[in-house]
Amino acid sequence: MPLPDSEPENYSIDDMMDRLRSRGDGAKDDSAQLVTREDGSQAYKVRKRKRRSQQPKKAKEQRKRGYRVALIVLAVGLLVLTGLGILGGFLYLNSSAYRDQVTGRIRTWTGAEPKLTELGVTPVSASATILELKWPENSILDHLRLSGIKGDLMWSSLLSGKWKGTELLSHNGGTLLLRPGTLSNSKPVTPAEPCPFQFRYRSNKFTVLMGDPAKPLFRLKDSEASLVTLDPNAGIANLQFEGGNLDTAIWGNFRLNFASLQFEGGVMRLGSLRLSPPGGGKAELSISNPSDVALDFKGEGTQLVLKLERMPLADLLGPSVGSWFAATVETPEDEAPGTLLFRSATKSGLALRVPFKAVAGTETSFTNLPMFVTLSSHLKDTWYQQPRFEVTRGEGVKDGERAGIENLNLEARGRLAITGRMTVNPEGILTGTLEVGLPSSAVAASSPQLRSLFVRQANGFLWATVTVSGTSRYPADNMESLLAAAAPASPAKGGAEALEDVFRELTTPEGK
Repeated sequence: MPLPDSEPENYSIDDMMDRLRSRGDGAKDDSAQLVTREDGSQAYKVRKRKRRSQQPKKAKEQRKRGYRVALIVLAVGLLVLTGLGILGGFLYLNSSAYRDQVTGRIRTWTGAEPKLTELGVTPVSASATILELKWPENSILDHLRLSGIKGDLMWSSLLSGKWKGTELLSHNGGTLLLRPGTLSNSKPVTPAEPCPFQFRYRSNKFTVLMGDPAKPLFRLKDSEASLVTLDPNAGIANLQFEGGNLDTAIWGNFRLNFASLQFEGGVMRLGSLRLSPPGGGKAELSISNPSDVALDFKGEGTQLVLKLERMPLADLLGPSVGSWFAATVETPEDEAPGTLLFRSATKSGLALRVPFKAVAGTETSFTNLPMFVTLSSHLKDTWYQQPRFEVTRGEGVKDGERAGIENLNLEARGRLAITGRMTVNPEGILTGTLEVGLPSSAVAASSPQLRSLFVRQANGFLWATVTVSGTSRYPADNMESLLAAAAPASPAKGGAEALEDVFRELTTPEGK
């Protein structure tokens, strides 16, 4: 007996579609399936997806999102705290309390009473409109004023309480006033602690005055000044000047090429100083300190080395000497260099003595003395009115009491030789003694008075002593009066030599 089929062999198209639909949907999760119960009733059966209690991928993504949120919150917090710190630091750096702290450090380091105007500080810069320092009466330093100050700062240095940066510049220049009367009793300031402001200080329009600002003893104008702290712990600093004009009441005017000073342990040393006359050119006066000695403010002074290079002698000796002697000189290589003695103001200040010789290829003129006109008249030779010399040597001297030439040695070969000294005091009074030498042949052909005056023979010349007087503007000498007092030798006194002179004078044609 055949078994009955579980499914009818014949079914309608709708039944086929329902079966296909139910099979296609049965593979999907959460889909409904029509089933027939034992009692013949029908119902939809829904297949549920099985879910895991923990999913690693989802948990990892959630942890990442948490980290990102935490980082964002932390970054925002740090940014806010940094902003608040910068704002608070900026407010503190520009507060009156911090300004008082800065001025207190300046007072301690410099020994002066400071005054700051419009101080502005950021973590990377510092600026001030004006800085003024006033020192006590027993200091050589009187007053310093700087304006337009600005410099960079290392922000980390503010945490240590010291300012550090590359350069602190005074854009609008500055002025330093010195007291001349305190050189003998002043004492350089010795810092009590390391320098709290470690920069290269610079001012491109700096002026230094000594004495009354209305009529200073000297004035250095429009120089570029820079101060570098070499060792802040030991108080070693170097001060340099480049360029500018040096005007002095006694020493004349010069162009400053370079100057360096060093401060160490409460003393000051001169490194080098180079000056040129206002006319420029290659002329230069150089002062050096090869022994590296400190400047002596109280004792007998400090001796420095002085050399000349193509220096007009009138510029070296100053305006009080005048123009009666004109020569371009240099320091001889075969002699020791000159000296510049630095002394206190109570001991005539500066004093120089420098040997010189005329530069090769230049001329030396010695004019304005009446004796040259007198010699020209008695020798009947116009060359003697304005003589030129091939040999020029001597020593230039200058201090607070005089200026002039000593150990002078002039020679125009075959015509004239002059030795001696001539000096001028600050009032322009000229004094000196000259030995004037003429060749024997020239004297023999001259007037009887001249032959009576030039009688001492030495070094191939006949010599006479002439006293110089007058002023640097109007120099004078006594040659004319010496000639007037000199009487020609008479035959009774002069013997055969005198008769020969008279005979020569009578028989020599005029003008020979």
